[in-house]
Amino acid sequence: MIEQKTDQELVRFIDERCEEMVALLERLVNTDSGTYHKPGTDAIGRILAEQVRALGFEVEVVPRPEYGDHLVCRKPGTSPRLLFLAHMDTVFGADTTRERPFTRRDGRAHGPGALDMKSGIVCLLSALEALRAADRTAYDAADLAIVFNSEEEILSPTSRPIIEEQARQAAIVCVLEPARPDGEYVTRRKGAGKFWLEIEGRSAHAGVQPELGASAIHALGAKIVELAALTNFDTGTTVNVGVVRGGTRSNVVAERAEAEIDLRAWSSEEAERTIAAMHAIAEREHVPGTRGRLRGGLDFPPMERTEAIAALFARVQAAGRRLGLELAETSTGGGSDGNHAARFAPVVDGMGPKGTGAHSPDEFVELATLPERAKVLALFVADWLARPEMGDGCRMRCHSTNPRPGAGPSG
Repeated sequence: MIEQKTDQELVRFIDERCEEMVALLERLVNTDSGTYHKPGTDAIGRILAEQVRALGFEVEVVPRPEYGDHLVCRKPGTSPRLLFLAHMDTVFGADTTRERPFTRRDGRAHGPGALDMKSGIVCLLSALEALRAADRTAYDAADLAIVFNSEEEILSPTSRPIIEEQARQAAIVCVLEPARPDGEYVTRRKGAGKFWLEIEGRSAHAGVQPELGASAIHALGAKIVELAALTNFDTGTTVNVGVVRGGTRSNVVAERAEAEIDLRAWSSEEAERTIAAMHAIAEREHVPGTRGRLRGGLDFPPMERTEAIAALFARVQAAGRRLGLELAETSTGGGSDGNHAARFAPVVDGMGPKGTGAHSPDEFVELATLPERAKVLALFVADWLARPEMGDGCRMRCHSTNPRPGAGPSG
């Protein structure tokens, strides 16, 4: 009966504040916060710091000269710690909102970052407000942490150590990335890595003395063919040569060439095997007189679906059923900060609202799912705080049990 009363209070609190949620979303969306636009991302950080301080969090600002400052927010308590991850940056440049400000029509909110992932941030704050209002004693006892980082869209180069350190101290992790287009949560993500292949050859006059040259472009072309052959759709491993540069003029044998390569793999073992094969291709002399060098690595380690993650998502599903929702899970090839956290604690990702068009001018979030996902999150956290029996067991590295792969945007 107590649980039912708390459920009703959480739901009612969020239902009564739907317009406040949209107003906060509008404020966040209309603040440009592209990864390389530090003033805008810091402005978002100030808004969020004010919000979470009002919820009893201590806020540590981690200064960054090249990107927006990161926020590490903590609310000490006696429960096993819950960690929430959300990024403040978008893929859009400064002044994007002058051309495409927040708009609301036909039950959808449009604007840069509306889906990815400012709506997820709104859901998190609303869920925490509801938990605090419904049961102040339980909320005060909750040990909660939030990392708001500023450069997830470029693979979190400076915030990764912060996320990993916070995940080491957490029992479970919730990532507020958007749901997949059909509303699925994410329990498995591919590892993602970026690599650079550099070829050094020898220049010569292409008409007078071509035999004295060693074409870096010809060598790179041969290597690209072999790299492409590493793609295996049966295992889900993909090697994509996405950018190629080389040479200076058509009548000069190319002295240098380079390629940028994207690698995706479901498991660490498969990623390591593929990286070893990539190095072997890079070092092989395809054209006499040329030399290749591969650099780079996995920016996002694979987030494998362990038994602990499966058990955690089952509790999210149970929270959904209390709202009459049947929640589904899926896998995606896109990476998120959940990839980093999953090395240390079980993760449920894609906890934000539903929409589509992320990273594009057509991005939108379905507004009805804003309170819906906030309610699921609030009910899930309330249940977990009342029964955190998964605490230590959640931490064990279990065998992966993978769901069906699903389509969806990266991130």
